[in-house]
Amino acid sequence: MAIKVAGLTRITDKEKVFSTLLDAFEEYPKLSKAFPEKDRRLIAIEATVRYYASYDMRYGRAYSLDSSCKEVVLLVNSRRMRYTKLKHILAGSYSSRYKRVISKLTDEERIRRVEIFEEMNEMEKELKFPKHHIYIDFLGVKNQYQRQGRGRMIMEEVISYSEEVDLPLMLFTNTTEDVRFYQSLGFRVVGITSSKKFKFINTYLVREVSSGKR
Repeated sequence: MAIKVAGLTRITDKEKVFSTLLDAFEEYPKLSKAFPEKDRRLIAIEATVRYYASYDMRYGRAYSLDSSCKEVVLLVNSRRMRYTKLKHILAGSYSSRYKRVISKLTDEERIRRVEIFEEMNEMEKELKFPKHHIYIDFLGVKNQYQRQGRGRMIMEEVISYSEEVDLPLMLFTNTTEDVRFYQSLGFRVVGITSSKKFKFINTYLVREVSSGKR
């Protein structure tokens, strides 16, 4: 099922999406302990964004309030979230730009980055999510446009869409501030995992549809 959020503008330009997310996530908590030096962390963040956002844009869609892309949300139907290397290749996750970014990391840093996501995947196995849902993989607002209500406006449109198609929303976040933000929009916490090795906490939240069918 294609995701079509009528109240938002679909963004198909990958570089525009990457630029917004990199600006929004320069302090990405999940990578802060593993990459304490900011210059090294920014490289790891760019590699991560390019890899996963490419997949999201191929098998889901990226949306903004308008074509300027000051903010962006990436949505994927859960039935398309079965990651395989082939699907990542087809999505362009291993693009030449991605490879250039990855090449800036040392062998040890590349291993460390992979270990973060492997540990996270293991932790998630203990959690239970709605069988069929819309997954919000990224929501980011450029630094200079934060605290203007843009994140709330874009999420209100996403929530309206989820009600229309009768599918719950699911996401995870790393900060208590973000947890409070999503709770104010009707999300509830369904699980919390804590990284033993890299010392980050993921809080998983779900927003059920009001019809209560699911």
